[in-house]
Amino acid sequence: MSTAHRPTWDPAQAKDVKGGSRQYSSRDMASQTKLKFRQAGQTSVGDVKKRDLRTDLLLAEHEAKNKKRKAAGQEPLPLPPALVVLTAATTPVAAIENGPSGEEDPAAKRQKMLQEALELDGDEDEEEAREISEGKARDLEEDIATRNPLLNLEAALGQGSQSNKPGTFAVKKRWDDDVIFKNQAVNSSESGGQFVNDLLRTEFHRKFMAKFIK
Repeated sequence: MSTAHRPTWDPAQAKDVKGGSRQYSSRDMASQTKLKFRQAGQTSVGDVKKRDLRTDLLLAEHEAKNKKRKAAGQEPLPLPPALVVLTAATTPVAAIENGPSGEEDPAAKRQKMLQEALELDGDEDEEEAREISEGKARDLEEDIATRNPLLNLEAALGQGSQSNKPGTFAVKKRWDDDVIFKNQAVNSSESGGQFVNDLLRTEFHRKFMAKFIK
């Protein structure tokens, strides 16, 4: 029997099902369960109440006028007395955004600068020591790689471009030079032993007997 005429399960519910599963996916649950409020310095209600928007506007207009005069090569205008009184009576915008900050003691400031200079010197010393240790490790790895000719055959033969050390492992001939059917072709143009169809009378057998038996 076909069920094509029936509606899908979700539209057919029409209301909350009394039975069935009560499992929910983590994607369906609320991830933010706490309301976030503006903190100090984030233009909260308290910060807006502390600010004098009229004074801020007058200061911005004064700074813009002085910026134009500076671009024209003129001297900046001093702050009007009325604006000086307003700025002294209100909290500056920078103080609200950056939080409360008092005048720093000169001795403490000098001590802080000295501490920063010492930290910079320590960082430079650590950097130099790290570079020296890395250079030593690099030299050790290169020495290990070039000491064993099987690990770096090109450097041992003096053919490697990455190593500046001369080759100490010399190979007189190729590994496949001493084979039984070397230069045994009928029409070989190279001068050498002639082809002999006998394994006991070949040039390779004679060299082998002369080298290892006699």
